[in-house]
Amino acid sequence: MASPYCPPIRISDWSEPEPSLDWRVRRGKNPDPAKLALIDEAVAKAFMFVHHSALEQRFREQAERWQRETRHLSSPTQKIMHPSYQAILGMGKEVVPFMLQDMAQNRADWFLALSYLTQENPIKREDAGKMDKMLASWLKWGNEKGLL
Repeated sequence: MASPYCPPIRISDWSEPEPSLDWRVRRGKNPDPAKLALIDEAVAKAFMFVHHSALEQRFREQAERWQRETRHLSSPTQKIMHPSYQAILGMGKEVVPFMLQDMAQNRADWFLALSYLTQENPIKREDAGKMDKMLASWLKWGNEKGLL
């Protein structure tokens, strides 16, 4: 006698198996490892470019805000305590090339931030306070390090 009840339903009865996200498995082939390495390198460069562009955009926005909102201040302490300056410091060493470019193009005062992020100070003691020489020291340093 047949059971009046339906047989238990299994998940496999109504769902499809998850496709593999690895294209090599889906294709069912064993591709050349050298080609895979080239693909991986190209993808890594693309992601690095996107990350770099987004970071540069964030830096530019914060730098413009900082310069606009602290232009009237004479106190270095007040300038470096501004939220935008602090946000830039929080971006880490990756923004050093952007700071150096900003120095070269706009004579921006990133001396303290650069010293903090790089743990270096290429400015000679006798050049302290001389804007042109301080800028030249950091730009020379950036060139030597390949950051400009």
